[in-house]
Amino acid sequence: MAAQEETLNLPDRVCAALDGLLPEEAGGQLCIAFSGGLDSSVLLHALAQALADHPRYTLRAVYIDHQLQADSARWGRHCAAIAARLGVPCVIERVSVTAPGAKTADGLQAAARRARYQALREMLSPGEALLTAHHADDQLETVLLALMRGAGLGGLSAMPPCRRFGPGWHIRPMLDLERGQIEAWARAQALEWIEDPSNRAAHFERNYLRHWVVPALRRHHPVGARTAARSAAHVAEAAALVDELAMTDLATAADGRCLRVAALAGLSPARRRNLLRHWVKLCGARPPATRKLAALEHDMLSAAQDRNPCVAWDGWEVRRHRGLLYCEPALPPLPTAAMSWRWGMPLQLPAGPGRLAAVASADGGLAVEKLPDELRVCLRGGGEALRPQGHAHRRKLKKLLQTAHVLPWWRGRIPLVYAGETLIAVGDLWMAREFAAEPGAPAVRLVWEGRPQI
Repeated sequence: MAAQEETLNLPDRVCAALDGLLPEEAGGQLCIAFSGGLDSSVLLHALAQALADHPRYTLRAVYIDHQLQADSARWGRHCAAIAARLGVPCVIERVSVTAPGAKTADGLQAAARRARYQALREMLSPGEALLTAHHADDQLETVLLALMRGAGLGGLSAMPPCRRFGPGWHIRPMLDLERGQIEAWARAQALEWIEDPSNRAAHFERNYLRHWVVPALRRHHPVGARTAARSAAHVAEAAALVDELAMTDLATAADGRCLRVAALAGLSPARRRNLLRHWVKLCGARPPATRKLAALEHDMLSAAQDRNPCVAWDGWEVRRHRGLLYCEPALPPLPTAAMSWRWGMPLQLPAGPGRLAAVASADGGLAVEKLPDELRVCLRGGGEALRPQGHAHRRKLKKLLQTAHVLPWWRGRIPLVYAGETLIAVGDLWMAREFAAEPGAPAVRLVWEGRPQI
């Protein structure tokens, strides 16, 4: 009887969970990620019932069509019809799933998930809460997957019930419910839902756990999903404490966006690795795997002082220079050919981010009358020199870059601008004195738009 009552009260439980999880600043706009499957159908129906007389909230649904199944468009029409029946606005958004990781079955799922969440992030209004129908069994599967992949505290804490997401929040109000409870309520309400055939495919890791491993565990541990969720919550609390420790260490080790090697060396190995993981995450990179993190720690601390070590992973690089660590997106290959530039229009730079533009200037710059219609832009080849404006003598470019403390890995990527065979500018850092405009004469200044930290 108690279990039956629990199931009948499912809408109230979901609504109460939502009330407890939703931050005050989130407002009352709710957006349900509605796939038409069992779980999201229950979430939509339960909230539509519970919030019918709840003036605080406004509810809408979004169906993401990954276009991976032949029936995906029909599923979208089903979702729109169900939402209309409940009086809930529904939007259908199509995404394209293309990624290098999509070559394998699980890579395809991961690519689809990234595309889905990116679309949802872009659709969310400021302060709006995205609601997804993850439940306790999903949490158990996530914990098991994290264990099998050797995850750290962040992975083992599984899915948080509430987190910042784009301009709003991501809330999971059904994490305390088990799949059996959800299905029982759906059948009692005579709901209709979609069965995606890919959910039965055993070559997906999560499906294998769901259909073979978890049922075997449940036979010996009937409340395993709940206890695993409780463990994940404990791990999440520990992870938050570890993050606080990393922020404390970062306050003493940071130099702008960089880390001081000397400060890192003064930490215990565990705290050092914890700080490195936290720092690269703040920079926008995914924390490196255990082996890569060990290589990062070793190379940055042990390489000779005259070396500039680099450790790369997942499209990111950490480099060391003058006692500081830099974490930046990996640089593209260096182009070998020079580019022609009609300087009336900006030029996209292939050797790094940004573009070069010639902007009209009333207070000096390159003399327009001395510029040919077409300039040549290339990278260093060695031996370049110019007499910068304000300097009495010609200077080797190599010395100029060293004196200005330009980072070594950027010295070969700075665009050099030539008029014929004459070097007239080095990015927007220096321009040749002989091409400088006289006072009052028409002039342009070179601007490296989007110039990185060089």
